[in-house]
Amino acid sequence: MVPGLSEVRPKPTRLDTWKSIAHHLGRSSRTVQRWHSTFGMPVHHLSGESGSVYAYSNDLDAWLRMRGRIGDLEVSAIPAGEPSRTIIDLESLDDCNNWDSSLISSQARVRSDQLVALAAKRWEALSHRNLPGILHHYWEAIDLNPGNAAAYAGLSLGLIVQGTWGLVSPLVAYASAKAALEDALKIDSELPVAKCASAWLKMLSARDWEGARNGFEEALEHDDSYARSLNGRGLLYIAEGHLREASELFLEGAQRNPLSSASMTMYCWSEYLAGRFEHVLHLADEIRATGRLGPLLDAVESLAAIQVDDREAKGYRIEALGAEDPHHDVLRGALGYAYAVKGQAQKARELLESMTNPTKGKMNYEPYAIALVLIGLNEQHLAVDYLEQSYRNGSLWSLGFRSDPILQSLRSRPHLWQILRNSSYPESADKNPRLGSVA
Repeated sequence: MVPGLSEVRPKPTRLDTWKSIAHHLGRSSRTVQRWHSTFGMPVHHLSGESGSVYAYSNDLDAWLRMRGRIGDLEVSAIPAGEPSRTIIDLESLDDCNNWDSSLISSQARVRSDQLVALAAKRWEALSHRNLPGILHHYWEAIDLNPGNAAAYAGLSLGLIVQGTWGLVSPLVAYASAKAALEDALKIDSELPVAKCASAWLKMLSARDWEGARNGFEEALEHDDSYARSLNGRGLLYIAEGHLREASELFLEGAQRNPLSSASMTMYCWSEYLAGRFEHVLHLADEIRATGRLGPLLDAVESLAAIQVDDREAKGYRIEALGAEDPHHDVLRGALGYAYAVKGQAQKARELLESMTNPTKGKMNYEPYAIALVLIGLNEQHLAVDYLEQSYRNGSLWSLGFRSDPILQSLRSRPHLWQILRNSSYPESADKNPRLGSVA
């Protein structure tokens, strides 16, 4: 051994997980796995491709030096283009985030921006079908350029939609959305889309009504966040008890993005809350005829069907909706309510058991859906507990508790009023003569 060699060449570090390899390289686990499979990065498997992995830090460093800049690995198939416009000083992030921005090629930045633009274009036709694809675009954009604030902000908004639509538990969705938003704001604190996402989280998670109101009003002044702020401000109007104003904003959103199902579905919900049930059923038929389907629309339609006079007709309609989409919580809750009021209490209780017993179905059902079944069974005291939990979780449906017709039977119950007193709704809703005071 050459004297002093151990001092010049320290013993390499063994990295035994994808996470530790990714941390060493300053990238995500998905990215380093892609480098291994696509470019042959030296990572070893203990027992076949699906087994545990390990790598040595000196091998990884040597491989990177041989391959050149990391960013070039990502863009070998990307056409050359003009360098991306960056709204941040990437070098300023090196010290605080411990990653080297010089490793991001101009082509990678261009491709990252293109993915964000593509996601925004697909957002114009937002539905439960294309939402996963939109989220994938944002994730890929972040992988290519972790300094892309717009990608983090768009991801945050997409995760919020997942929570409000009931596709993911609101608590899980909002926590992830908050983390993405924090990254966006660290990079660009003035980004309008990030401010829009912040307003949504203030309304749904923090229940900071004034902050949400100011955030939406500010975001509405910018074209790139205007459309995504309309629905948020409309929902805030619902929480305030201003249903006519909410419907007007949702209609404006539908006119701006006629291919999107989001605004029209929210318009149907505001009309349901206002008591225009037949109108909602007619709208739902029209929307469905255009192919803009979705479980949220089905849920709103089922809530309206509950309120029509013909019990047999509404039961048939809700059962048909449930057969099309048996997994949406509120749709199942409406079906359980319909069973109960039709005198089929056993069916309602069986459905309730499947929603409340984690061994018989999925865990973490939307509490509002469980409350619907309990109201139908005339067990209001238990329903109130689930309504309170729905509010705490940041459920979309909790924004409408002050106006929801199906909760009318609870309004004379002290427990419901106690929830409204304990829950911080916007003050303007208290002053709406249609609702009365909750003081």
